[in-house]
Amino acid sequence: MSKRILQFLLALAACQFGLPLTAYAALAAPTLQVTASSGTCTLSWNSVSGANGYDVYRAGNWIQYTNSTSYANTGLTNGTTYSYTVDAQNDTTSPLTVSPQSASVNCTPGSASSTTYQIVGYYPGWTSGTYPVNSTNINASHLTLINYAFLNICWNGVQGNPDPSVNDVIPCQGGALNGAVVLGDYTNDPTNLKALVALKSVNPKLKVVASVGGWSWSNKFSTMANSSTSRTNFINSAVALVRQYKLDGLDIDWEYPTNIGVPCTSGNTCQRTTDKQNFVTLVQGLRSAFDSAGSADGKRYMITIAAGADASYVNDPNGSSAWLATLAASLEWINIMTYDFHGPWDTSSGFVAPLYRDPNDTSANAATFNSDASVKLFLATGIAANKLVLGEPFYGYGWAGCAKGTNGDGLYQACTGSAVGSQDSTFDFAFLTEQGYLTKDANGKYTVGGKGFARHWNSASKVPYLYNPSTKVFITYDDEASIHEKNNYIKSKGLRGGMFWELNADRNKTLGNVISNDLPH
Repeated sequence: MSKRILQFLLALAACQFGLPLTAYAALAAPTLQVTASSGTCTLSWNSVSGANGYDVYRAGNWIQYTNSTSYANTGLTNGTTYSYTVDAQNDTTSPLTVSPQSASVNCTPGSASSTTYQIVGYYPGWTSGTYPVNSTNINASHLTLINYAFLNICWNGVQGNPDPSVNDVIPCQGGALNGAVVLGDYTNDPTNLKALVALKSVNPKLKVVASVGGWSWSNKFSTMANSSTSRTNFINSAVALVRQYKLDGLDIDWEYPTNIGVPCTSGNTCQRTTDKQNFVTLVQGLRSAFDSAGSADGKRYMITIAAGADASYVNDPNGSSAWLATLAASLEWINIMTYDFHGPWDTSSGFVAPLYRDPNDTSANAATFNSDASVKLFLATGIAANKLVLGEPFYGYGWAGCAKGTNGDGLYQACTGSAVGSQDSTFDFAFLTEQGYLTKDANGKYTVGGKGFARHWNSASKVPYLYNPSTKVFITYDDEASIHEKNNYIKSKGLRGGMFWELNADRNKTLGNVISNDLPH
């Protein structure tokens, strides 16, 4: 029997026998917020103490019951204004306890005035020595949210990763329990977090979120999430941390459940077949704890994740994506890492972040290793478009020893190894402009190659690339034109916004300006 039918029968009984229908005093009215995107109005509200569910109304008519504190109303007509209210209830009481309805909030999907997007930028804490947090370096008005990278997880009194490629194990501080979220850098993180929060003086709407994990520090997620005790330690420490530093939530960057990125050292377990279900359980518990904390603190604490972009992430070991759709119900949105499709780990040159497939790309994963294919993969799970944020890289990679090929541009050609960029084989966009690999054209755009490089544009994948026929170095990257193409894609698909890695890679603010101009926020 559905909850709505049960409520109807209770109401009928109340009318027939003179019983009180509902009780209002015990529950407070929720505070409703609504965000519009193409064809969709996304509602969110605070957790009401004592409630175990919520009714959503449009134009006074009931449309949905949910246990969550958010709801996406899809299939709407762009340009039409809809009004919404929400009430809280507890159906374990007799009579049924229902709060007063929230204040009515209007939403106009698809209209220029109401459709706003998330612009999410990662700030790596290790860049603070040369790129400190301040209003000169970071234009807070061009962002809606900053993810601070990265926090770590404590286990057996230590944190970090013993793999030789990382090798940064240190003692945890403060008596941290197994599975607890801890600072990654006890010296600089407190200063950086406080400075990021201080940017709200420039943009009061800015959200500051701490991101835990990342490529190097995902080695303890599996063990932490596998135990109810350590999950509780993670959750409790996360609540304490966001409160201590006045943050707006947590971003979980687990790379990757069931498929660890950095190799696991001998004697440790870094992945399990149960990782994805454990991930769901972890985030559901965190959502509940954040709702309780938010109810006490008068705010909503956010949860987002950074997700891999292909089927190995979306599907569980049984080939089902149901876990991800369940997980998404507890999230504000998913940041899809639609980059690193190709890099010097490949023996042939390719694109770091192609928007679409190039028919001339004959590599094994060409059909799926592009942003469009990734977005379609996530949408096929049933996750709403406005819960997806597209990843946009502010960096690229370089190969050395790449053959010219028949077109003389080095694309899709065998290479001998990595080229040296701003950091190892990485070429961030600011480095390309500062070091003269790119120069401005007559319109002030970085479309002219320098240092012997010719700049090319792939019209199928909508991305640029550089090739030096003398040195045989090939560089894949994103620029103003390709970021603009990705932003147009975000709007055309009704996605929640764009996410980029990372702020220091755009220290001249070129690409950030493009996103800010393209995406109303």
